[in-house]
Amino acid sequence: MSKEYKNIGCIVAETEEKARKLALEKFPQLKDGKYKLVQDEDCLDTWFSSWLWPVSVFDGINNPDNEEIKYYYPTNDLVTGPDIIFFWVARMIMAGEQFRDEEPFKNVYFTGIVRDKLGRKMSKQLGNSPDPIELMNKYGADGVRMGMLLSAPAGNDIHFDESLCEQGRNFCNKIWNAFRLIKGWEIDYLGEMPRKNEVAVDWFELVLRKTRAEVADLFSKYRLSEALMLIYKLFWDDFCSWYLEIIKPEYGKPIDKGTDNCTTNFFEEILKLLHPFMPFITEELYQHLNLGDDKKSIMFDNTVNTFCTKEINANIIPDFETAKEIIANIRTIRQQKNISPKETITLYVKGEYNAEYDEVIKKLGNVSEIKITDEKPLNSISYLVGTTEFFVPVEINVEEEIAKMQAEIKYHEGFLKSVNAKLGNEKFVANAKSEVVENERKKQADAESKIKALTESINQLKK
Repeated sequence: MSKEYKNIGCIVAETEEKARKLALEKFPQLKDGKYKLVQDEDCLDTWFSSWLWPVSVFDGINNPDNEEIKYYYPTNDLVTGPDIIFFWVARMIMAGEQFRDEEPFKNVYFTGIVRDKLGRKMSKQLGNSPDPIELMNKYGADGVRMGMLLSAPAGNDIHFDESLCEQGRNFCNKIWNAFRLIKGWEIDYLGEMPRKNEVAVDWFELVLRKTRAEVADLFSKYRLSEALMLIYKLFWDDFCSWYLEIIKPEYGKPIDKGTDNCTTNFFEEILKLLHPFMPFITEELYQHLNLGDDKKSIMFDNTVNTFCTKEINANIIPDFETAKEIIANIRTIRQQKNISPKETITLYVKGEYNAEYDEVIKKLGNVSEIKITDEKPLNSISYLVGTTEFFVPVEINVEEEIAKMQAEIKYHEGFLKSVNAKLGNEKFVANAKSEVVENERKKQADAESKIKALTESINQLKK
């Protein structure tokens, strides 16, 4: 255009003839003919420019051998939606082969498409997309991320619900509260670690090691949602609901230095596992844990903390699960019989029993004493963990208890019948793997033991 009309505006058209026509319609002052159309020399179709992205972002078109592109190209993973496989993904691969003789990435991870409750794809046109800034203000950035990731298994669409973000926010609150609890303890630098704490530390360290290995495997398979759920359960259930409840000192009393060190290290390791999913809260708490240290960011900390434990018996995990089941049954009986959690009880045990976890059971079940017995105590409710019978003394309604046990016997008899049918099948016994047959025989023995114990309990109540 002439100097007079140099910056007057732009026109988008398929041909120069159409552009002139549109220009005169849009800018009537140009009718005097004193203008010149100039085509933009640096303009590409949207998808054309997009598929050049892996190369052009490092100036690989104009300067194909610069240091940046040699360092960063190719990358490992591309994360994108499945709706642009042809428009973008396939074309980036073709452009990479054309200009670099090498594909721009090794793997492509396709996320699901976020949809509303009606299953419609979120879009500006439908007006069914929430404002992400408002969500972050309400639930926090990590809360939104975490809630979405938990409901986003690879390749599956996400049906958005704001309650997902609320779940994420609640988890953030849980992390903060656990941190405040741990850092709020007064420390006894000379105190020895109680036996129950030693058991808890050994158990949780093995659980943490196992979880780390499983998370690494899930990451290698791009099962990110499953990895997050695994860490979520590790923190909420194993760490908060069990580990912290075991080692938590009585109100107003200090915690020994050994337990405090182990607990802080455990918490830091969990933060590292959570960091790819929840970068903000994990970085903030990591900085609080490492005040004055040289560690700049959790992102660069690849160390694995060593804990204050000896060589650990691998059987501690299944053994601890048994202890948890014992405690859970005590809590259930308390709830059913309206026994206050603050009221201490005596627990009677009949059968094989590992006393290693006595202190854990006593604390979490509020048990004053654990006694081994050959007979069922009077006025008590029994339950089985494996083949071992446990009794909690309570005031009971004999008829109700007999009815419950008879229903339980009926269930076990049905189960035993199906197991016996398998073991009575000669083809199954001959062709199945030995460990499968042995497992069925174990089921048979367990069911028979439970039926016998329940029958004896009923007979005791009838006396």
